[in-house]
Parts: sequence; C-alpha cells; structure tokens
Amino acid sequence: MNYFAHLHIASITNTSWVGNLLGDFPVDVNSLEPDLFAGWRLHQQVDVMVDQHVASVAFRSIPRKGRRRFSGIIQDIAMDYWLIQYWEKFSSVPLTVFCEQAVSGLVMDKNRSPERLANMISSLEGSNWLSSLGTLDGVDRAIHSIMRRWRHGKHLQDFVDDLPNVIEQAEQPFLLLYPDLLDFVDQEMKKAEVTHNPG
Repeated sequence: MNYFAHLHIASITNTSWVGNLLGDFPVDVNSLEPDLFAGWRLHQQVDVMVDQHVASVAFRSIPRKGRRRFSGIIQDIAMDYWLIQYWEKFSSVPLTVFCEQAVSGLVMDKNRSPERLANMISSLEGSNWLSSLGTLDGVDRAIHSIMRRWRHGKHLQDFVDDLPNVIEQAEQPFLLLYPDLLDFVDQEMKKAEVTHNPG
C-alpha cells in the first residue's frame, strides 16, 4: 500500500497521520515519540501483511515485461488507485472530505516530520493532490517521482510503458486483499488495546 491507503488506515485506527507514513521515509525509530512510533509500527505491520498476502503473490507472478522484483512497488501505487475507485465501499466519508482531513492531520505534525515528508506535506498544502492518485496521470506521476529519486528507478519504465494494463491487473488483487487488510488492522489494534490495558 502507498500513501493513500496508509492514510485511510490512520483514519480508521485513530493513529497518527504522519506516523502512518513514516515507514516510507528514513527515520531514527528509537527517537520517535510514542504516537509517531505507533503509526510507524502499524505501517510496518501493514507492509508485511500485504507483501505476504496471496493476492500480492499472484500479482507479482503475472508475466509482464517489468521485472518481478520491482512489481511490488507498482502494486502499492495501483492499490491506492483502486482504493479511490472503490472508496464508497470502504468509507462513509466523502472522498473530498477525507482528503481535506488527511492534509489537515498531516499539517499538524509537519514540524515532527523528516524533511522529505515535510516537503510533501507542504506540497499538499499548496495543492491537495491526494485524489489524483486515483487517476492514470496521478499514478504515472507517482511512479516517476520514485524513478527520479531511486537509483534503480529506470527499471520501473517497463511498467510505465504498460501502465493501463498493469493497473487493470491490480483490480482483482486489490478487491481480494483490502478487506483482509482491514480485518488484519482491526485485529492488531485490538491486540494493542489488550497489551496496554491488560486488566
């Protein structure tokens, strides 16, 4: 899952908006304040669950020109795309309202964010582009953003060249995976409650 899904999970678990994005940014985990650490930890748990889910394994196994070892990156972005397409299935909050809430929540903790995340939050303040992650152009921009800053970025070009087809391939895996992910997150939050309130 990419930014949008992690923000959705932050909203339904009442955990830190910024904390739930920190898993995608370099941070000193030992220096995180408790609320940020809880969000960071949840992000890590989500990433592991998604990576191991049978639907993710199936998506990565689809024959295509792009290298299998990098297909998980594309899957994360495509999952955001499909979450936005199916938004009303997973949330009663209107998409525009959610995007506003997410940015407001991120801005509150911008001063506790690493520089690259703080810059992204500033970008969202200037123009809230979260909903664009549910468009082909938005997916393209997200992939190119990774390509520019990642030393192996050139290997994602094959996926970009076949982007409409790759996104279509991610629809059924998303529909299989996301309900399971929300159930997983719910169970993890209940475990955390028991740990903090053993009586």
